[in-house]
Amino acid sequence: MSCAIAAMAAASAAVAATTPADGYLSYTGEAVARHGDRFLYGERHVLRYQGGRVTERAVLYTCRNGTPFARKLISYVDATAPDFLLEDRRSGVREGIRSTAAGRQVFSRDSAAAAERDGPLPGVPALVADAGFDEFVQRNWTRLVGDEAVQMRFLVPTRLTDYAFQVQRLRHEEFHGMPTEVFRLRLSGFWGWFLPGIDVRYDSAQRTLLHYDGVSNLRDAAGDNFKVDIDFAPATRHPASEADLRLARETPLVDCG
Repeated sequence: MSCAIAAMAAASAAVAATTPADGYLSYTGEAVARHGDRFLYGERHVLRYQGGRVTERAVLYTCRNGTPFARKLISYVDATAPDFLLEDRRSGVREGIRSTAAGRQVFSRDSAAAAERDGPLPGVPALVADAGFDEFVQRNWTRLVGDEAVQMRFLVPTRLTDYAFQVQRLRHEEFHGMPTEVFRLRLSGFWGWFLPGIDVRYDSAQRTLLHYDGVSNLRDAAGDNFKVDIDFAPATRHPASEADLRLARETPLVDCG
């Protein structure tokens, strides 16, 4: 076995070892300006697994010094369209999906001074929203690596509605000594040829996300969504605990200043 193959196998084994059937997992990423190196924010994910499926996720978005300025809480009441709440302390942005006695709603607020807008969650079959995209990739892995263009309806909370997208593999290639698959998410139809897509890179063996290249759901001071590159290195994946998840849920948010 060559050194490169040995390193790849070790990395894959580490990922597999830290993805529990029941328990907790954490990992981190760093967002930089797309195709550049200017630091924008950090991401700290804590996940709860039950029966081999993720049931809850908390994400802290952090300043350069590690203090959190935004948070996203996700409850997988639906695997591909989970309930979630994103809150950004700096801008006052809030958006997500919530379950109510009257049914599920999508909601969005553009700033602390703006009124919240909401509406019924679109009733399209197999809707995909936010982190549910990862589950969509897992469910359609065989079709995607077979180079099929897979259609989907993706929720855009700021518009309170969904749009037709498609996901297709761009290429298979080695990345840091690991075999990976690069998929592109883009609008279906005419406009999809002109608007930029989102590229995601997955480990071919473990099907875990390694890199994200595209539009962020966080915004800059002018209110525009960041364009980011985010690395999620396998080495950052570690076992976590209920205490870690509770801390991610409850840590006060600050303004980076």
